Parts: sequence; C-alpha cells; structure tokens
Amino acid sequence: MTIASIGTGSMGGALLAGVLRGGADPESVIATTGSRASADGLRERLGVRTASVEEDTEANRTAVADAEFVLLGVKPWAMKDTLAEIAGSLRPDAVLVSMAAGVSIAQLTEWSGSSRIIRIMPNTPSAVGHGVIALAATADVPQESVAEVAGLLAGAGDVVEMTEDELQTMIGLSGSGVAYFFLLAEKLVEAGVAQGMGEEMARRIVVGTAAGAGRLLEETPDPAGLRTAVTSKGGTTHAAMTSFEGDDFGAIVERAARAASARAREMESGG
Repeated sequence: MTIASIGTGSMGGALLAGVLRGGADPESVIATTGSRASADGLRERLGVRTASVEEDTEANRTAVADAEFVLLGVKPWAMKDTLAEIAGSLRPDAVLVSMAAGVSIAQLTEWSGSSRIIRIMPNTPSAVGHGVIALAATADVPQESVAEVAGLLAGAGDVVEMTEDELQTMIGLSGSGVAYFFLLAEKLVEAGVAQGMGEEMARRIVVGTAAGAGRLLEETPDPAGLRTAVTSKGGTTHAAMTSFEGDDFGAIVERAARAASARAREMESGG
C-alpha cells in the first residue's frame, strides 16, 4: 500500500499519525507541504517521507504518481487548483480521500476527473487518537478500498461510514460539536470564578469533570440514562437541569447544530 498526503497541515498531520498507529509503514507514506520547514518537522515527528513545494514545484505530482490512496489536506479554496495540478499524474485506480469541508463529492469528481472519491470529516480529537471520523464514499470505490481506508483511519478514532448528506449533519454534531463541549467547559469555569473560586482551581475541576464524563459515556453510551441516574428529584443537579430547561437548552443546542450543518451546505453550494 502506498499513500500520498497532499498539502499536509495540522489536521492532515494528525490523521497521518493515526494512519501510522493503524499499522501503515512510514516508508509507504509520502507527505507534501508548502514549506521546507514544515516538511522537515513532519519527517522528524512521524518518520514519513516528505517533500515541499517550496523546494520542488513538482512535489505534489511526483508524490501521487505511485499512490494507491491520496489524502487531500489542502484548504477548500485551494482544492480545485490542486486537483487540476495532480489529475494527470494519478494512477487510474487511485482513491482520493478529501478532508475539505464545503467541497462536495460532485466537485471533487469534476475537478479531478476521477469517480473514486472518499470524503472524510474528522474532528480535532483525532489528533490524540480519540476522534470521530465520518466517511462517505462513491459507489465506484471498491468496498475493499473503503475498508482499507477505514482501517487506516481507525488509529485516529472511531470511523463511521455514512452518506454524504449524513456527513453534513455530522458536521453539526461532531465536526463543530467539539467546540460546544469546550464552550460549556469555558462557561462553567467562568461560573465558578463568578462565585468566588480561583480560576486555576475552577479550570482544574471543570476539566476533570469533563474528562470523567467522557469516560463514563464511553463505557455507557447512554447520555440520557447517565443524566437521569445523577439527577435526584429535589437535589442540586435537578435544580441545574430545571434551570437549563427553563432556558430551553434543548432548542438552543438543536439550533446550533442545524446552523453548523446549514453552513456546511452553503459552503458546498458556493455560499
């Protein structure tokens, strides 16, 4: 198996780290970057072969020439030009794996001339091997290739196969959703400080609580059940839940998730 990672930035580097945890041989991977410094740093950190466009304008085309899988980590605004650049160098059986938000499978197919397309949408915990990675493939991608990509990405987190339309919904739940948990943690720290607690202590308590809640959810993936178990009628948690409900917390969260998903669809339509 040979893998080319084109335009490898922070998220691309995080996914490559996951791919290596998934069992890929570093020697089978070549990653391109914009600058020599980025290429040197990536090679030192991951042990993969690297090349930079700064040093070699043919780096991207050379990288994909023998690759079975091509990971596209370039920014959405640069995707069309990048695909035009490498299209003539792709193997006929190469599978393109794009992580660009706002770039549809139809656009990727049009710009690359290939129908072997997989779209993935990772979230930032992929960088520490605990992400959620949505995966949507065209019908022309052989199932064994889909399974290979899913297996490689498993080192970065939980890979969930879905349709492209479901992927847009996933953006509102998980791609952007990580920030919702961070926002809640941020506001809980502020609430502690507002009641006289030191910021460092409040942050320590909130971070530990968030980490523990995440572990409980991993072991028992039933958020409603876990919430009910800790909410005794007339108790402190019940008072907090009643306050949330009074502010229509559920509707707030749904509107936020829908806004993120709607924005993803707008981006794909050129909005």
